[in-house]
Amino acid sequence: MQGLTSSPGDGGIAGLNILLVEDEFLLACSLEEDLRAAGAHVVGMYSGLTAARDGARRGGFDLAILDVNLNGEMVYPLADELLAAGKPFLFLTGYVAMQLPERFRTQARVAKPYDPLSLVREIRRVAQR
Repeated sequence: MQGLTSSPGDGGIAGLNILLVEDEFLLACSLEEDLRAAGAHVVGMYSGLTAARDGARRGGFDLAILDVNLNGEMVYPLADELLAAGKPFLFLTGYVAMQLPERFRTQARVAKPYDPLSLVREIRRVAQR
């Protein structure tokens, strides 16, 4: 996708390793394409909570993107583990902040359907913390 590329020196997301947790296959593929177009590497793509937690425990990623509702199973146990480990993440969800548990209401969030440029900006912001 044009306009999404970035380089390490410009504060972009080029070179970032991203763990992606999304249960909708076509959306996950689109996300992966957009992230790669921006120079990031998707190092794990998971559609279920158990597999995502296992993947996160293996490490090898700089930031995680989490869908909140994984086919009826909430991603909050993984989000809690990431918070405890100090790993940055953002929610990519149709849920508004007030629908999230209080401890996650200030967590970075990108609304679905997402705009690729907004997603890249939010990833950059979260990664720079």
